[in-house]
Formats: sequence, structure tokens, C-alpha cells
Amino acid sequence: MSHVCVVGTRGVPNFVGGVETICQKLYPLILKESPSYKVTLITRLPFEQQKSYQYKKVDIKVIKALKISGFETFFHTFVALCYARIFIHPKIMHLHGIGPGFFSLFSRLLGFKTVVTHHSPDYKRPKWKWYAKLILKLGELCTVLFASRIICVSASVKEELDARFPFLLQKRLVIRNAGSLNHVPAGIEQDTLLKELGLEPKQYILAVGRLDATKGFDNLIEAYLAMHPTKLKLVIVGDNYIANDYVKKITQFSSENIIFAGAHTGANLATIYQNAALLVNPSYMEGYCLVVAEALSANTPIVASDIPAHREFKLNEESYVKKGDVPALTAKLNAEDYSIYRSKSAEFLQSNNTWEANAHEHLNLFNSML
Repeated sequence: MSHVCVVGTRGVPNFVGGVETICQKLYPLILKESPSYKVTLITRLPFEQQKSYQYKKVDIKVIKALKISGFETFFHTFVALCYARIFIHPKIMHLHGIGPGFFSLFSRLLGFKTVVTHHSPDYKRPKWKWYAKLILKLGELCTVLFASRIICVSASVKEELDARFPFLLQKRLVIRNAGSLNHVPAGIEQDTLLKELGLEPKQYILAVGRLDATKGFDNLIEAYLAMHPTKLKLVIVGDNYIANDYVKKITQFSSENIIFAGAHTGANLATIYQNAALLVNPSYMEGYCLVVAEALSANTPIVASDIPAHREFKLNEESYVKKGDVPALTAKLNAEDYSIYRSKSAEFLQSNNTWEANAHEHLNLFNSML
């Protein structure tokens, strides 16, 4: 049996975050397609107080991390690798992110074939202190030098990586994330959820993501407040594990019309997407934008910042707005008919970009390494 160990996620299931969503979707499908594999996730946070459990045949082992800002993932990865060597003995180590990628050489020395998924150049995020940014930059360099293979979650991530490190290119490949939602039928459950949130179908503008400065939610709130008089509400779905200054800055605008709905997953999240009049993603940076992918799979009109990761979805030109340009975003929100922001050709492309296809590509990579 081929054993894969995974490090770099806070936990599964139903934890907030892109890596967390990917791990929850990807590995059960790998096991479904190829029962000859075994997958163990070493996570940082327990699920319902459980420290060892299974999720859809994926083994989960929780090893708590030291809560030191900027170093949590760093220390956890080192401990997880040691634990894997002593107790799990996998053939492949799959590290998610350039933070864990710092230990690519250590992982190889422990005897693991090492795959690193490069989700985004995280050191560009303003939340990190200088020393955390340095570790992340070193993590990216170590990933490039020592990982057996590097998965880039989008073409834009790979192009940027290739431009900075124009060597060892043969180790890199693109496996685009999926992000398709599992649709739920209209019914009483949807009505109940919307009522709990104080919403009506097609009467709200939606934003989804972690409450982080790079997401541009402060720009969206400013643009919303500058709109012509409107009956539409603004709903921001997401959370942050730390109530930092940015979270406090934007949540002070919470009101009857600006709703911070917290984190939602699964059928609830699908319901919120499907009933939105418009999805806005004003992000300053993305590796691969799960939010846009999810909105496309829900056939929701989209306005998104004009950044490379968003361009890959091939939205209608009307959907793009210059990042940080609040007046331009306000003009987009003031459109009389949001259907101009629906991109049917992009929805078709996304319909083929399923988690099943993503799992198949990962399996092909793992098989080639073994």
C-alpha cells in the first residue's frame, strides 16, 4: 500500500481556509479512485475535541502547535515530519505551502519523496512581520531547490515562480485547484438559513474569504457605502482565527445592511452563493481563487480585481476592476443589471474543473514518483 502523509493544514473538516478546503475535498477522492493508497493528515487543530480520527477514510492525527505568531506552521511542520518518520513511515510527504516547504531538504533526508504545493507567495501579505516574511522567502527557495516535485495551483503562480527562479523548471507542474460547489436543491433549509441571516434571495452583494487585509474587504465596504441608494445588503462570509487590527477595522461597520456572517461551509455556503445577486472579490493577491471558482459553479455574477489569478478564469471583461480603485468598484456596484457580470463561458470552463479531475492529476503525479 502506498502511504501519503500530508502536512500544512490546520484541520479537516469544516475549517476556514483555502488549504483546509483543498485537503477536505482532495484526499477522500484520491482514496475513492485508488484504494491502494493510504493518506494520513497531520493537522494542528482538533475536530470536535478529537485528536485521532478518520474523515472519509482519511486518517487524521492532531499534533498541537506552539502558538507563536509567525512561527506556528514552522514549528509544527518540523514536529510533524519527525512524528511521520518515527510512527507513520509514508513513502510520499505532501507539504502544503512554502512555509512547510522550508523543510523540503529535511523531509528528503528523512527518506520521503517530497511534494510541495505552492499556493501563493505568502510573504507578500502585510500581516507578516519581517522575520516571518524572511522564513517564507527562504521556504520558497528551499522548495525550489530541494522538493522532489512542486505543484503550482495556477499558471500565474508557476509563471511568477519561474521568473524568480529560472532553473530546475522540470520539477514544476500546474494542477489547478477546483472549487466547484456541491449544489443543494431549493427548499426549506435554504429559506431557514437566509432568514437566520436576515437575507432575501438576490437581494444582497456577497464577499467570501478570510478577514485579511489582502482580500480588500475594506475597499468593498467603502465602495458599498458610496453606492446610490440601494435595497441590497452587503454580506461578508468568512472569519479569522485572530481578531487583529484589520478585523476590528472592518467589523466596526457591522450593521443591518453590512452583515458579517461568519464562516460557512458545505450546503450552507452553496446556498449563500446561489442566492446572491453578485459576488465581489476585490483581493490584492491570490494564488488560485477558490471564491471565484465557487461563484462560477453557482452561476453567480462576479466582479473581481484585475489580477493574474482572476484573469485565468476568463471572466467577461466587464467583470474586472482595477485593484484598490474604490470609485471604479462603486461604479460596478451601481450597475442596474448585474447579469452583465455573469460569464457563461467561464462557468462552462469551471464545470470541467472538478475535484475529481484534480484528484486524478494528483494520483498521476504520485504514481509517477513511486
